[in-house]
Amino acid sequence: MLAFVPVAFDVYRPLKPRLRWAMQCLVSFADCAGRCFPSVRKLAAFAGLSKSAVSRHLRDLVECGVITRRRRPGGVYDYEIDRRFLPRAPVSHPRAEGVPQQPGQETDPLKQTREARTRARFANRGVSFGEIPDDRAKWDARLRSWRKSGFWLPLWGAKPGEAGCMAPLAMLQTVS
Repeated sequence: MLAFVPVAFDVYRPLKPRLRWAMQCLVSFADCAGRCFPSVRKLAAFAGLSKSAVSRHLRDLVECGVITRRRRPGGVYDYEIDRRFLPRAPVSHPRAEGVPQQPGQETDPLKQTREARTRARFANRGVSFGEIPDDRAKWDARLRSWRKSGFWLPLWGAKPGEAGCMAPLAMLQTVS
């Protein structure tokens, strides 16, 4: 796969504008004879398009007659690009690897486990992550977070100090 492909722009003019980028990306995978066989997924990642868009573009390029494709066993396609679309000058330099990885994509599982931070703040403090066991603990947690952030969920009922508050009276006295 090539990093920079010199092209003759006049050759691309008859193509629809949406097909030009797909054709250019496909040419970057081709060898000197114009043959290539990138998967739709790899071509989509390289072009920055969805797989369905790349499939449509490839179909349209075949209909235009600028590429031919032949299905190989296993559902993969071989593409042959018309000679007029191939580079006429030497390319700048070959690419070291195929498709660049997505930003933030981690591939080394040992690095993930070895260098992972410990999460002491999420340690189990005797309370399950599902439902808080007793009513008093629920109200204690609600009132503590309300005092800290001022946030009150409507499903908890009326706020402390308002008429119709469902919090236990003993706990409300410590809030005030």
